Amino acid sequence: MSRILVTFALRAEGASFEGRLTGRVSNGGGIVGSLDSQEIAVSWLGIGVRNRRQFEDILTELAPDLVINSGFAGAVRTLLEPGDFVLAENFSSPDLLKRLGTTGVFEAKGKFACVDAVADSAAKMRINSQGNFLALEMESAHVAAICEKLSVPLVSAKMISDRYDEAVPGIFLGRPVRRTKDISDAIAFASRMIVLRLRLAGRLAELIRALTRERLPT
Repeated sequence: MSRILVTFALRAEGASFEGRLTGRVSNGGGIVGSLDSQEIAVSWLGIGVRNRRQFEDILTELAPDLVINSGFAGAVRTLLEPGDFVLAENFSSPDLLKRLGTTGVFEAKGKFACVDAVADSAAKMRINSQGNFLALEMESAHVAAICEKLSVPLVSAKMISDRYDEAVPGIFLGRPVRRTKDISDAIAFASRMIVLRLRLAGRLAELIRALTRERLPT
């Protein structure tokens, strides 16, 4: 049976997706279960893929037929809204991009910018002025490099968590509370993310079903 590995930076990002899997068992740094009849492994890589060697070891041990790198990203394109599911064309395998060309799973497809730190709205605007980018996040370039090295097909697809003119509340980045609005902004963002995690789980299930209508690449 083929196996798909789904990766997230943090376990919380994929908690709702993980809950959809049946027969879940722990497997070292992640879990293994099933979605319908498809075997799925889930691993958490840390923000920015903190330990690249560990990810290489996971790929070697699990030997997946396909990796889906997912989670959340910040919008750079102005028309994107929280909850939009977007495909990174520059960090996904070309043959899989062709297979996904006619699917309606995504709101948008384009280039992701991979950054080293969480960006505020001003940084997003600067990135947008430097190229035709769709969204930004911190893992796809690292995941893509390792998957290419080990010849593992990759789809990088993430859900927008914040608009181009928004920033992630500072509380979530370890910054001190300086005003009451900091707390209300954090509560509103946390509430949004509860909804978006459920939405992401549904879209990932759609993506996996779209990919497995045909035999996975070997």
